[in-house]
Amino acid sequence: MQFLQDLYTQSFRPEYRLIIAFILAIIVNAYATPVILTIAKAKKIFDIPNQRGSHKSAVATLGGLGIYFSIVTVGLSFINTSGLTRGGSLSSLTSLPAIIAAFTIIFFVGLKDDLLNISPYKKIVAEIIALLILTMIGELRLFNLQGIFGFHEIRFSVSILLSVFAGVVIINSFNLIDGVDGLASSIAMLGCTVFGSYFLKGGEWEYAILSFTIVGALIPFFVYNVFGKENKIFMGDAGSLLLGLAMTALVFRFNEMSSVFAFRNHFIAGPALFSFAVLIIPLFDTLRVFAVRIYRGHSPFAADRRHIHHVLLDLGFTHLQTTLILIVFNLLFIGMAYFLGFLGNSNLVFSIIIIASIMSGIAMRRNRLKMIAKQKADSE
Repeated sequence: MQFLQDLYTQSFRPEYRLIIAFILAIIVNAYATPVILTIAKAKKIFDIPNQRGSHKSAVATLGGLGIYFSIVTVGLSFINTSGLTRGGSLSSLTSLPAIIAAFTIIFFVGLKDDLLNISPYKKIVAEIIALLILTMIGELRLFNLQGIFGFHEIRFSVSILLSVFAGVVIINSFNLIDGVDGLASSIAMLGCTVFGSYFLKGGEWEYAILSFTIVGALIPFFVYNVFGKENKIFMGDAGSLLLGLAMTALVFRFNEMSSVFAFRNHFIAGPALFSFAVLIIPLFDTLRVFAVRIYRGHSPFAADRRHIHHVLLDLGFTHLQTTLILIVFNLLFIGMAYFLGFLGNSNLVFSIIIIASIMSGIAMRRNRLKMIAKQKADSE
């Protein structure tokens, strides 16, 4: 009996809860995904190939359902929301109900878009509602810009507006980057691992558990999405919008941790810039594509093949190679933000943007030259 009591007590220790939550999230989605695949095939819920798409056959969608189910069930089971310390935990995630509510709104809006299609503007309205719940009820928002462009602490109203705007950008950047097998899930896993590691170092155990629960939920999806053949599945808007909102929540909490010991080091950039580096691939690509579309007089939401992953695919790289290339560059920018913080936030953010612009420009130029050569060969 004493053994069982000791086991029960130890199970509440945060390090054990983190490990169990991570493993259980893998198991839950590993079980859920085949069930979802069976349902999607039976009901013929497929993503049909089109001119803009990068796949050649119909692929089952609804992968976001397994991701959502895993995160919510495991998170509610293992994250401390009481505000009381248990088993040595130094923190609690009292905003989890607001986070789950926001996740649920964004998930069902994405699910409806996967099944019936809705306009981009209706999706943005739903994103704003979810973000208002996250920022005002959950109190997860940007409080301090850490000196970027000379800004530090900001007023409540400005904080809400800026946080909602930043959230909309992050959510849609994940939605738009989800055009290559494994890319959106890889970037999310990388981001959650980086942020989760910092939460661990700062004693933010509950946010660390949330971060690694998301990683665990994404691992089975990644396997089916990248290596599945007849059992391939896409996450759909339900998954990509959910990941965007999840990363937004983690970014806001990460930026609030400006007093964590890691940022007292002279060589480490501020949290806002570091967050930008972690999400550089979806953020920079989305802002670049939107700018080009607006410059050409098109709607920023008009579908095309200007995204960096489309460019790399057109250059002849496979889906997996494209994902690996972009993840390597993502790690490069994270390394810059980590080791070159002594340059100052403003100088470093300009440096990152310039390097990202040069790299994407080289890829686009090579793609244009390839297309010109192909057209010339066809005409001959």
